[in-house]
Amino acid sequence: MTQDSTSSGRNELKKPEASIRFLTFNTWGLKWASKHRKQRLRAIADELAGISCSVPLTGSDFLYGSSSGEERANDYDVVALQEIWCKEDWDYIAAKCSEAFPYQRIFYSGIIAGPGLAILSKIPIQSTFLYRFPINGRPSAVHRGDWYVGKSVAITLLQPVDHKTHPVAILNSHMHAPYALTGDAAYACHRSCQAWDFSKLANLYKKAGYAVIISGDLNSRPGSLPHKFLTMETGLVDSWEQLNGKQDLQLIARQRPLEQLKYGCTTCDSLLNTWRASRKPDEACRLDYALIDPERLQTLDAGVRFTGRIPNIGSFSDHFAYTCTLKLLPKRDPVTVDSMSDGRGSRELLFRKFANYEEMIQCIASYRVVAMRQKLFRCLHFYFSILLLIGALVVTTFTANKAGWSSIFWVLFAIVVSVTGTIDGFISFLFGRKELRALKEVEEEVLCAQRYLKALLKEKTK
Repeated sequence: MTQDSTSSGRNELKKPEASIRFLTFNTWGLKWASKHRKQRLRAIADELAGISCSVPLTGSDFLYGSSSGEERANDYDVVALQEIWCKEDWDYIAAKCSEAFPYQRIFYSGIIAGPGLAILSKIPIQSTFLYRFPINGRPSAVHRGDWYVGKSVAITLLQPVDHKTHPVAILNSHMHAPYALTGDAAYACHRSCQAWDFSKLANLYKKAGYAVIISGDLNSRPGSLPHKFLTMETGLVDSWEQLNGKQDLQLIARQRPLEQLKYGCTTCDSLLNTWRASRKPDEACRLDYALIDPERLQTLDAGVRFTGRIPNIGSFSDHFAYTCTLKLLPKRDPVTVDSMSDGRGSRELLFRKFANYEEMIQCIASYRVVAMRQKLFRCLHFYFSILLLIGALVVTTFTANKAGWSSIFWVLFAIVVSVTGTIDGFISFLFGRKELRALKEVEEEVLCAQRYLKALLKEKTK
């Protein structure tokens, strides 16, 4: 947008020509698990609509950088939301923000509540598309829910701002959550596979001429394998690091909480977030991003937002929001294709990508052992349940005449055995096989890319 679209009662605020003020925010909208969900989501909607009800974080004035106060900080052109999982919350947000953001979309695909992804925009939306990750948790992890909500990438194509710049494609996502730093509960392979697919989607839109923005809660720290896929495979850069340079994560871990917000943009697990106040200082990290195409977008300003507190409740969410002002760069004739996205580039870059592929193949191989073991155990449980069911029927026949009351116990036992065995059988025969084939597909794609890199490296050594 070339000028700010401001709500009534605000002063007209200027911003750089052909730029977009963007916000991404994980709202923590779980229906029963999130504390004060309804009040918090309504407060978020009010803030986005220009009605401030929060108390600023003490000493946080410097967080707004070049922005002229809280009023400007809340005046966004595009807002990407995650964890909008309750219809009543979205209905309130959509109604409250209808004037400030006339173009809106929530994405519905999923078994229970959908992926929780939504977009609010002042710029007309041309089209939308949802890509569901084929590898996304397990149905047996009911208490975690990632598989049931259907983690996805919500793609929104915006109307071109003008004929001199590229149209913008926003790829908003909330990738599989880690429930531990290591081990099976970390779900590292799941996120890596998701990032691999994600990078291919970004490349498709990038090559189609869009200024791509990958945004959302990617649940991946800088330098992790998913993060490397989303940057090195696509040629996209972290908007925060484009503005502030490469981050020293060890230094950020030793800083004070306010300094972590200012210099590390730690949107997650900050001690200043009331819902994460029990965390250790070095656990604060950055999981919320706007990865951008440096050939078509330039970061002018960036920082954390929604750091204030709702009276008598606390922080707006268990994450802070991330915002950046992006300048739309003029089209080039011909458009320069980034060396990282077309598979070419420096020898050092090729070796780094090759190392990523090796790490990915090892990651898949390691998780495949877990997946096959779980599939086998569930299959054995299914067959063992059949034997137990037959045994329960036989026992019931012999004990019915001698101790009739025991029949109730054996009937209940047979029901439990039948239900659990059938569920595990379905998971083993249907989901287990599907997951193994999906892992094999990603592995073959990585091996194919690795073979191509080997050929390029041979050419460069001649």
